[in-house]
Amino acid sequence: MTEFQLYKKRDFSAFMNDTLQFFKLYWKNYYRNYVVINGALLLLMCVLYFSVFKDMFKNLYTPNITDGSWLTNTTNPTLFAGGMLLFIVVSIALTVFSTAFPMIYLKLLKTKEENTITSSDIFNELKNYAGRMILFGLISFFIMIPLGIIAMAICLALSILIIGIPMLLLALPTFIVWSMQSMYIYLEEDTPYFSALGKGWKITFEKYWHVVGSTMVVFLFIMIISSLFNMVPAMMQLTSVFTSGGHPAALTVTPIMTGIYIIGMIFTFFANNILYIQQGLVYYSSQENSSNYQAFSEIENIGNDEA
Repeated sequence: MTEFQLYKKRDFSAFMNDTLQFFKLYWKNYYRNYVVINGALLLLMCVLYFSVFKDMFKNLYTPNITDGSWLTNTTNPTLFAGGMLLFIVVSIALTVFSTAFPMIYLKLLKTKEENTITSSDIFNELKNYAGRMILFGLISFFIMIPLGIIAMAICLALSILIIGIPMLLLALPTFIVWSMQSMYIYLEEDTPYFSALGKGWKITFEKYWHVVGSTMVVFLFIMIISSLFNMVPAMMQLTSVFTSGGHPAALTVTPIMTGIYIIGMIFTFFANNILYIQQGLVYYSSQENSSNYQAFSEIENIGNDEA
């Protein structure tokens, strides 16, 4: 029986502490399996990212240069279309695998010890998740994302007033919680899409300040650390412009800069798991609030001990 308690009533501090406790207990097994499941896709994404990114600034500031990378070279429409299709497919697959992985890991923890969870266990479950996750993403592209854009636009418009500033700060973490909880319900409970949105909305506002507050802290942590990887190449680029007398042509992306960007991208994928696990704890905490799974488990254990 796992020593980590999934079903538990949590407040702000419990969401933060239990997220840290999870990685303290399971980070080795978790990330080992994460690399096995997602490593190849993540490596391929880095290669494609490098192919696109290495010439982006050069072509942006020196438009007469036409010798772009194989993926951005529009002189061969077939190659360009094939490269972009590959980029889209890999992006979707990596998003599905990366998002489903923490959900499956938490699900397996309900019945397995941490050191017995293997990549085969996760991959077998992943095959059951992939189709509905892609469907959830496609529907959300036309439903949730437009709603999120509208809400952000309203908050930006109201930001000229004092009331708009806190609304703007809360809008994104609220949307993250709503979308993640809706996805959990859609996948874990096999609930119709709009019913999942309704239940996800209810979970979001069930303990709003605890749930959204902890999500905001985790999200800001990931954003701040990830932005540091982007700041270093940006400073290097600005330095090259200043030392060249201000010529935009000097704004080139060196292999070192590209390497830092790629490391930052890999770090972001790894760090996003902190947010995903925290959202998983929000889901299981809501289940405990409504069904008292932990109380039933304790009663069963008492019965087993007496037997």
